[in-house]
Amino acid sequence: MKFLRKCIAVPLTAFVVASAAAHSGTAHPPEPKNQQGSQIAENKPSQGDTASYLEYPLLRLKKAVPALDGLRPDSNQENLPRILDAMAERIADIVPRLPDLISQEEVYRSQGDFGPSAPQQLVSLAQRGATGPLSTTTITPQDARGQEFRYLILFHHTAAGIEIEESRTDPKGHPVKAFSSDTKPLGSGFAYQWLLFSGANQSEFRFSYLGEQDLDGRKAFVIAFAQAPERVKVPAVFQTGGKQVPYFYEGILWVDQATFDIVLLRTDLLAPVKSVKLIGLTTELRFRSVPIHGYDASFWLPDHVHMLIEQGKSEIVEVHEYSNYHLYRTSTEIVTSP
Repeated sequence: MKFLRKCIAVPLTAFVVASAAAHSGTAHPPEPKNQQGSQIAENKPSQGDTASYLEYPLLRLKKAVPALDGLRPDSNQENLPRILDAMAERIADIVPRLPDLISQEEVYRSQGDFGPSAPQQLVSLAQRGATGPLSTTTITPQDARGQEFRYLILFHHTAAGIEIEESRTDPKGHPVKAFSSDTKPLGSGFAYQWLLFSGANQSEFRFSYLGEQDLDGRKAFVIAFAQAPERVKVPAVFQTGGKQVPYFYEGILWVDQATFDIVLLRTDLLAPVKSVKLIGLTTELRFRSVPIHGYDASFWLPDHVHMLIEQGKSEIVEVHEYSNYHLYRTSTEIVTSP
């Protein structure tokens, strides 16, 4: 079984993030274009850069990721290979059965400055780390721009593998195509971000087992991860002012102990991207088990996404809420000649 890697361009107000979906099997995507080669090398973290989450002392890690509150630490790494293998097997079992889906998506966004002189500053990531999880930050229609979309996920099953396509329409069914902050959300690719941890993609990461934690009534294994830049075939891309710069990330996985589904996924920049003043890019993606009406199966799908972007002294917070998942069916009308 092969899963194809696909790059999805995600428009941001003044910048674009491209998020790479996952692949499985022996096939690899093409190497990045030569024009980006020097940029990729330039932005790979060096040995002198700050430590990743894998090297953080526990107290520092909990301060950086408050969602770890309640973690029962365990530094024994013996079970890590078994957990990663079981997670990969779960992904390999689910992907061939995925149907085309559509859901309602509500998006709220707030933007501001977090410099010391900002009159109505948003709470920065560093400040928020001392007050609570990123996902508890409240954004309401009163202080943020709200939009509603129909969120479509198509799974193309081909002889070469499976390719995943994501798109949005407005409530009237008109495609959302323009790369504009007024017509399209900043974040994209959330529906299949868990595919990054398929068996074939795991070699692009380093992992560390942190322990166990109760999450929404479920017992979860907690794993820290960080991309190994020298192993990443197609990195995500940050674009600003027509310039594309690759970036790498680290984060935390919460994996259901009973099913080995990913129930919560947090990602952060592995290192700041200095050439475009990208200080932070954080997402917290919460999944839930969704039974699909008319289809004898349940799938773990995005429920809530919280994204924080810090560039220079500007900060953008965007929240996505997903509901009413159901099968997507196309209809064909046959027209006969008179």
